[in-house]
Amino acid sequence: MSRRMSCSMTIDSVRDRTKTVTRRHPDTWTTLQPGDRLTLIEKGMGLPKGAKQVVLAEVEIVDVRVERLAQIINEPNGTAREGLGHMSPAEFIAFWRAGHRMATACRRIEWRYLQEDT
Repeated sequence: MSRRMSCSMTIDSVRDRTKTVTRRHPDTWTTLQPGDRLTLIEKGMGLPKGAKQVVLAEVEIVDVRVERLAQIINEPNGTAREGLGHMSPAEFIAFWRAGHRMATACRRIEWRYLQEDT
């Protein structure tokens, strides 16, 4: 069984397979490596009693690295690959930092989808 990763803020982008990158706090997902597989889910924590996790997709990790968050400015279609294409890179940076204790570094995780339907 693969590890599970919540994609609660980008569910539609995972469903339509346009999200291929996520950025997480650099202190998390420290053992993740290319070739590892993940199960992307809608929500992993705070589910009401009796509720089940909803699986969105199975993916294989193709790249993992810690980098400066500002690198998204140099990444073609960076916010779209994050599933947040409606944001500019500057808006994404502000949004991400507000939710991650104002961190300026991130763990960038890139994947490919393993199957079309889940």
